[in-house]
Amino acid sequence: MKVLFVATVRSHIGQFHMPFIEELKKRGCEVHAAYKDNSADKQGLDLSAVDKVFEVPFSRSPYSTSNIKAYKVLKKIIDENHYDAIHCHTPMGAVVTRLAAKNARKKGTKIIYTAHGFHFYKGASKFNWLVFYPIEKYLSKYTDCLITINKEDYELARRKGFKTPEIKHVDGVGVDISRFHSVTASEKSQLRQEYGYSDSDFLMIYPADFCKRKNQNMLFDTLKLLLEKNSNFKLLLPGLDEFAQPYIEYAKEIGVYDHISVMGYRRDIDKLVGTCDLSVSSSRQEGLPINLIEAMAIGNAIVASDVRGNNDLVVNGRNGFLVELNHSQEMADAVLKLYNDPELAESFRKQNNSMVKKYSVDSVIRHMVEIYKDLGLL
Repeated sequence: MKVLFVATVRSHIGQFHMPFIEELKKRGCEVHAAYKDNSADKQGLDLSAVDKVFEVPFSRSPYSTSNIKAYKVLKKIIDENHYDAIHCHTPMGAVVTRLAAKNARKKGTKIIYTAHGFHFYKGASKFNWLVFYPIEKYLSKYTDCLITINKEDYELARRKGFKTPEIKHVDGVGVDISRFHSVTASEKSQLRQEYGYSDSDFLMIYPADFCKRKNQNMLFDTLKLLLEKNSNFKLLLPGLDEFAQPYIEYAKEIGVYDHISVMGYRRDIDKLVGTCDLSVSSSRQEGLPINLIEAMAIGNAIVASDVRGNNDLVVNGRNGFLVELNHSQEMADAVLKLYNDPELAESFRKQNNSMVKKYSVDSVIRHMVEIYKDLGLL
């Protein structure tokens, strides 16, 4: 079998899909990948298992004329390589791919789309529903299998009558939970010494690129409220910081900047999460957030905004707390509850260690192999 993986950017393939690509290679498949190269921003990702790569000038903006060129480039790649399957990811990558692959599909190529979070969801703007929903529903008839990674998207696609013959739900893209394990008190202390924090610090972490969707300002407002109670609270923010400046200015404006660490893109997330007391998320919406799955694997308690994706992973009061989006006082109260009740935090940690197993890379690969077999590809 020859399969093409497509995503808007290289890092998406490198961060999320290499374990399954490696599984396909073990099964004798030839794997190609097409993307826009963003390795200058996110370095250190190993794509050596991919047999052949193609540079395609995708843009994440639906209004960019670059996507017209991307369509032409990708169509030529598809027409020349005669793939058995094309597996597309990311919204614009998937739109362009399915349009470019229409003729190939007529000749038997299977088109698979993993939706990592529809742009239309509960709470999304009317604009998103007016623009993205009709496009996705139209393109569903050119898709042989739609894979969703959260319950809301799965139920929506089925309820709205998407024309895709197969709609599947898979628990994310899989996390190598062997990299993430609970740390002892002495290990945590050693990590803190390594990173320059003290044992008295109460460390919270949110691994996420700075952007509107990740909504870091909610955390800064929460931190301000926490610091009114205790000066030991600190917030670690690993993630791409290309667009961080407005957020940094806001943190300075409200007086919390000295208690945050803007860390840039990192490859040591396992250690950083293990260093912390609590994992947090202020996101406006998610597909199925890797950062929270990693927190579960480490055994951190979680406080997160109650939005799609986050609420697939966090059961309120069982392994963490869900709070209303942009309700910083509610988030601060939840953090303080865990800060003042170590036994409750420990019970959340134990639940997370147990609940994380179904999100492991091994579990997800097994499910993906079943889907490929059902499509007659393996």
